Amino acid sequence: MQGAYLSSYQNGNTEELLVSTQFESHYARECFPCVDEPEAKATFDLTIITPDTDDTIISNMPVKKERVLEYETVGDASLTLNTKAKKKIVEFETTPKMSTYLLAFCIGKFHKRSKTSKHGVKVTTYCTVNQDPKTLTHANEIAADALDYYDDKFGVKYPLPKLDQVAIPDFEAGAMENWGLVTYRESCLLAAPNECKACREYIATVIAHELSHQWFGDLVTMRWWNNLWLNESFANLMEYVCVDAIRPNYHIWENFYTGECRVALMRDSLPGVQAVQQDVNDPAEIATLFDGAIVYAKGAHLMFMLMRLLGKKAFYSGLKDYFKEYAYKNTTGDDLWNALQKYANFDVKGFMDAWISQPGFPVITDNHQQRFLLTGATDDTKWPLEEVKDDMSGHYIVNLSSEEFAEKLANFKKLTEEQKLRLLIDRSLLAKTSLVSSATHLDLVPKFKTEKSYAIWSAALGLIADLKLFFTPDDPDFPKFQQYVYDVIEPNLKRLGLKPAKNEDDNETKLRAVMIGLALYAENPEVIKQLAKMYNKDLAKIEPELRADVLVAKLKLEEQKAGAKQPKELKKNVKINVRTPDIFDEFLKQYQETADPNIKDDLLNALAMAKKHALRLVKLLSQHNIVKPQDHLYLFVDLLRNYKTRQKAMDWLYDNWTDVEEMTGEKSIEDYVRLLASNIRTVDEAKRFTEFFTPLANSPVLKRAIAVAQSEIDAKLRLLSMDTEDVHRHLDEITS
Repeated sequence: MQGAYLSSYQNGNTEELLVSTQFESHYARECFPCVDEPEAKATFDLTIITPDTDDTIISNMPVKKERVLEYETVGDASLTLNTKAKKKIVEFETTPKMSTYLLAFCIGKFHKRSKTSKHGVKVTTYCTVNQDPKTLTHANEIAADALDYYDDKFGVKYPLPKLDQVAIPDFEAGAMENWGLVTYRESCLLAAPNECKACREYIATVIAHELSHQWFGDLVTMRWWNNLWLNESFANLMEYVCVDAIRPNYHIWENFYTGECRVALMRDSLPGVQAVQQDVNDPAEIATLFDGAIVYAKGAHLMFMLMRLLGKKAFYSGLKDYFKEYAYKNTTGDDLWNALQKYANFDVKGFMDAWISQPGFPVITDNHQQRFLLTGATDDTKWPLEEVKDDMSGHYIVNLSSEEFAEKLANFKKLTEEQKLRLLIDRSLLAKTSLVSSATHLDLVPKFKTEKSYAIWSAALGLIADLKLFFTPDDPDFPKFQQYVYDVIEPNLKRLGLKPAKNEDDNETKLRAVMIGLALYAENPEVIKQLAKMYNKDLAKIEPELRADVLVAKLKLEEQKAGAKQPKELKKNVKINVRTPDIFDEFLKQYQETADPNIKDDLLNALAMAKKHALRLVKLLSQHNIVKPQDHLYLFVDLLRNYKTRQKAMDWLYDNWTDVEEMTGEKSIEDYVRLLASNIRTVDEAKRFTEFFTPLANSPVLKRAIAVAQSEIDAKLRLLSMDTEDVHRHLDEITS
């Protein structure tokens, strides 16, 4: 899925093909001869010829000229008849001056939706013809509104006459910001009119991210890949700024705090992690920079910290100057700091260079800072701190004393939302070290029994996730922990009910999803039974907000029934043939047949939770005709999280590593290392990981991923050794 490549999909009984491109970071050279580096900007005059005259051909710029050439083919010596043929020739307008990795084109058959933004830009969103055209409307509306917003905020109008967005059936990343022709994974763009709120919010943030790139990255481009953060860190921040402005009812900053900030702190707490700005000495290293937790999430948190220090007005004034001075040029971080310095009362370059050039972050204890590492170690790294606040502004954590923490909890209702989130996120991280015992989570979580805020519960969910580490399904205390979880969520679950109320606000809808997800983890029989009753073979008729949970509940219930029906053999050698319908087969068939990307994702997630089909699930990892390579990593991770398939999934990766390398190329291969490591929990599993990956530790693509993964494994085993006994003992105390 790089360079110019073929993508395929089923349209009824017909397999359709389309051509798409992915040139970032250095794959334009696989399509045409070029100096394929960010600083080598040029204008492009593109002409495409295709033998299928019914195809739609789109590129960065509008069509300049289109014609159909009719001609006769000449037969070989044994033939006397020539045949008539046609070719479509499409010539596009000249692009602005831009980097090679931003050129793009798509060739195929599409549905489309168009509208003109308030500022006069024609916005068109495309999908393949097996999709419902109605799924384009939400994305097209978001794109038009986002373009208008950025026009006003950045002080430089979007410079192209049109903006196209295309959903591609095979797409390795989430989306790609090609100038004027943004390409997307289908699930990141397409949404049915009644699609769940979380899906619509996610799509809005992806679009806002990519469209901010039309300025950050396309208009002004980093000089070299070591400054990738000039593109991605800013785009990751702006997706929240923009969506909050154009869809304030989404309360999207909650996702930033409990998602991006927490993820960034977690990854940045490991030895060996990269800095936001990282040197690149080998083309293979470029792919390793696209670390969602660092260049994207941490970088965005640092830009958020800077924006708050400067103030929004000063921040945007500096950005406007930056875009005006460097339009169609290449920059480094210093150029941005200089543009912002005019509006600051502190040394912007000195402050930000320290944060982006160093990995890690500090833990603040009584105004003293030291580097926070999950391994329990530290070093002499220091960071400039203009001010330490107890909200979500800064990329650090605050280590409160037991008395200070108790006082905060006692006054919890008086704290701002950001203060509450900071308290809980910091506590989660501290409990992964010797500074705080994980057992204290067991006392903390029940304090949120009656909490009605989705954002606060998202943070509390992190605490429950921390506790899950200490309980596996074969653990005698597992049912006791499941009941503990259900007791905590029961008040909210009863208050909300399982079905969305008419005209309820987004907070209630999203909070219900959290409660139901935990009820399924607790395997509450009544919740499973009631959700399973909502199942409909026509999956589009299931309430979208509940669809993923309904599928999981249906699978759980049917597996329980099948297990209960298994007869005991009364006599030796008596053959018993009991045929029971298998929901697994039904789900797998629907997965292969549906075109809806969101339903497809829900089905794959449900399938991966099956307990009775471990071998079949692991075989799916090798069946790319069923599970496309773009979704392979998601299936692999889900199988690692399923206790019945985790060991087989690990074995599969070790046995098929060469095939995974071939499938991924340089892109996303390190994600397999990282996600495998995050699911390792025993000494034997850790030993096998080390033995397998040590010979690969000098690979430019894998070197950092292996080192960080090893650090994460060591930290987790240390935590399990340190806290398991206390957690189990305290659970006994509070539940007896």
